[in-house]
Parts: sequence; structure tokens; C-alpha cells
Amino acid sequence: KTLYGGADIGSVPAITDAQLLQILNGLQCSATRKALIQNALSLVGKVPYFWGGKSGPGWNEEWGTPKLVTSAGSASSGQLRPYGMDCSGYVDRVFYNITGGGYIIGHGGGAHTQHTYCTPISWEEAMPGDLVFYPGDEHVGIVGGRDGNGNLLIIHCAYSANNVVITGAEGFTSIGRPVFYSE
Repeated sequence: KTLYGGADIGSVPAITDAQLLQILNGLQCSATRKALIQNALSLVGKVPYFWGGKSGPGWNEEWGTPKLVTSAGSASSGQLRPYGMDCSGYVDRVFYNITGGGYIIGHGGGAHTQHTYCTPISWEEAMPGDLVFYPGDEHVGIVGGRDGNGNLLIIHCAYSANNVVITGAEGFTSIGRPVFYSE
């Protein structure tokens, strides 16, 4: 279930300032983790999913413009699609932005590589900024906090929604704490 964001980039509602403040004010975590979540939330509803899509800091003027998918391994390879980011490119960008370019969690290697830079934790230990993964590391998302019932909120660039969205933890089967927090 998508809580914010959706399937059509042209009509996807971006997270409002009020929603952003509500989420950030409800977080019980360090300033670094709050900065990471604020950065992650800044793209909800604004950037389409693009297999192999990576991006540096700031807004990328190419987002949303038609581009050929050239990365192998996806049914969209060889198709012309609106440019954006994939799930691991999104996570890399968030860590890159909050460190001023000093840290890329997966060193550009995808969700599996990002998982290798995490220490396994229990779901109960989850804090904003920890990472969650689908089976086989086929997808990655960022723990964004918890809803009013204590359920995890996950921020991720989802193929199924063609956007950056906030959802529950459905489909995610493992969780890790990036070693970034202990460095």
C-alpha cells in the first residue's frame, strides 16, 4: 500500500511541507538520521523509476525526460522511459547528499553491495535511516520511521509505483544498519 506517491509521475502527489514536518517531528533519532530522512523524503512523488538510474547531488534536470534504458537485467532494458533513479541509485544519492559527497553506501554497486555495508539487526531495532531489502537483495528501501500503530514506514524508489514512495514494509524480508552510523 502506497502512503505517499503513486504510479503516474505526471499526477503523483509530492509530499507536502506539512507532511514532511509531521514525519520529521515524530522521529526519535540523531540529527544525522533526521537529515537523511529529510533528504529521502524530498524526492517522494518527484522522480520516476529508471533501471540503472543514478544521480549526484541536487535536482537532476534530466529526470522525467525520455532516455534509453541501457542497463542489462530488466524487462525495461532497450526501452525509452522517463529518466530517474533505481532503488539503489536513490539510496546512494541520499547518503551522498547528507555527507556532502563524502559517502556512497553501495559504492555504486547496487542493492546487494549496499547490504554488504550493513550489520544485520532485528526489525524491533529498526531506526530511521536503516535499510531494508527484498529477498535476494532485489530491492532496497530506507526506514523512514513508524506510523501511529508502530509499523515501519519505508521510503524507496519503486518500479511498481514508477516513483519515490512511502509504503509499509510488505515485501521486505531483511534489515540492516549501515556501517556509516558507526564510522
